[in-house]
Amino acid sequence: MARINININPKILQWTRQEAGYNIEEVAQKLSIDSDRYLNWEKEGKYIPLGKLQNLAIYFKRQLAVFFLPEVPNKIKKPKDFRNLSPVDSSLSKDVLLILRRSAHLQGIANELEGDNYWNNKLSLLNEIDYLKSEQEIINHLRDIIGIDIKQQLKWKTDSEAYRNWRTAIGEKLGILTFQFSMPMDELQGFSMTESLPYIIVTNSNHSYTGRVFTLFHELAHIIRHQSGMCLVDKVEQNQKEEWACNTFAGNFLAPQNTLVPTDNLNEIKSYARKLKISREVYLHRLKEEGIIPDVKFYTLLDEIKATYKKDTPKKKGFVLPEVKSKASRGETFYNIVFEAISANRINYTDAAHALGLRVNRLINEI
Repeated sequence: MARINININPKILQWTRQEAGYNIEEVAQKLSIDSDRYLNWEKEGKYIPLGKLQNLAIYFKRQLAVFFLPEVPNKIKKPKDFRNLSPVDSSLSKDVLLILRRSAHLQGIANELEGDNYWNNKLSLLNEIDYLKSEQEIINHLRDIIGIDIKQQLKWKTDSEAYRNWRTAIGEKLGILTFQFSMPMDELQGFSMTESLPYIIVTNSNHSYTGRVFTLFHELAHIIRHQSGMCLVDKVEQNQKEEWACNTFAGNFLAPQNTLVPTDNLNEIKSYARKLKISREVYLHRLKEEGIIPDVKFYTLLDEIKATYKKDTPKKKGFVLPEVKSKASRGETFYNIVFEAISANRINYTDAAHALGLRVNRLINEI
């Protein structure tokens, strides 16, 4: 059988490689060809074996049809990097680049299904924050919109319940979609994207539930400040002014001053933090910020908390139903939007299944 060679726009080939985070040598090695041969494909786009393009689609996690686009699509505008990493450490891994692409893709689907007017109306209440003067006024306003007061927060029994309720409220009341995906913890703990509608917040599913809750409100602080960002919320230093301000906002929101009990006892700190469904570090930072404990004591206690950390070990993951995994990663709000669109014949089953990362038969079983 004769080999089929394909001619494509070479800029498409270069774009897909760069967006996936591969260099030329890596791609050539995966394709078992010389680097010069692959480089020539990117220069001329001629006589590329179809089988090699199919392999590239797998490596770059793209549909094969992407290579046949006439022009390069608009590139995803990456959020501003607030991680304060060295140039060597700041480059994004292939895994994170894929998550950025996937998140932007889901963002685009949500916009196609509902439209700009829908998402702008959702954001209208949030936009009123621009006219408020103090951070406490902003926090009070947000609590009113979201509809969760401190009494309700204290009633939640588990960290996972807190995370689920905060996520749902942010999506339904503010119109900000919240996704979660697995990412390297030392590379990225969360990010927000505000260049297009709807605004989105993405948390790291490898983080603890309290960590993910804190990330939600750290990223919400970026959105309030009309920013998007990539963040390592657990590693913020005081000289990182924007990040420190967003951490302070998240801490103030989740642990209001009137909930703080003066103490320098770690067991009590753990108990009070557990009631608020926040980490011990966040509670300790709040005590310091309110002047309840001195700086010297704060750093001593912080070191003691860090000394209790167990070395991370890979967790064994049991089988998770695809639809459960889909809802967890995409969030209740996005999930419901897709199902409502199916009912209204605004999306077909194939596209809906793709949006939710499900097979069509699994999707039909959910309806």
